[in-house]
Amino acid sequence: MVEKKVTKTTEEKKISLNKKVWEVPYNGDLVSQVLGVYFSNERKGTSNAKTRGDVSGGGIKPWRQKGTGRARSGSIRSPLWVGGGVTFVPNNKNWSKRINKGMARKATCIMLSERLRNKELEFINIEATELNKIRKDIEGDKHNRIMVISDDKNVIATLRNMEKIITIEGGKVNAKHLASTKKILVDNNVVKLLEERLTNGK
Repeated sequence: MVEKKVTKTTEEKKISLNKKVWEVPYNGDLVSQVLGVYFSNERKGTSNAKTRGDVSGGGIKPWRQKGTGRARSGSIRSPLWVGGGVTFVPNNKNWSKRINKGMARKATCIMLSERLRNKELEFINIEATELNKIRKDIEGDKHNRIMVISDDKNVIATLRNMEKIITIEGGKVNAKHLASTKKILVDNNVVKLLEERLTNGK
């Protein structure tokens, strides 16, 4: 276990951190693979067209086959008619992929460790009396979004509607979340929950 200083308004405390979560060497290939799956699962196929079976109209011939002086014709749903179906349609592609849960947890640990090493992650004691101060500090950063990881309902309710703040519960955070912001604030009260989830309690 490694000890890390935790900043609070009036005092400093120390908390023990699990090395399996907070001191994991960076593995770019694994992170890229996991992030690729997350982004692929957000992608939606938008190409679509109707075949002759999808368009409206009768299945009978528009006129009798002989005796009219006109060429033979099939259903008005034929691709030869205006408003008819398309012969070779582009169908929606399913972009969703599955990923091994162990790989997803490992990638999350890697991102937490990397952000901590780069001093882009900070542990804080978030209390109701400190929320206004935190909000002012965040508003002072005009360029970057900040993520707050906390299970405190008061914290989430107070900060989630602010434009440059992303709030997420400790049980839901993943590598994609951690890669989306420049600075991350982790509530002390959620550290143990994070560690237990990402190490299966080991």
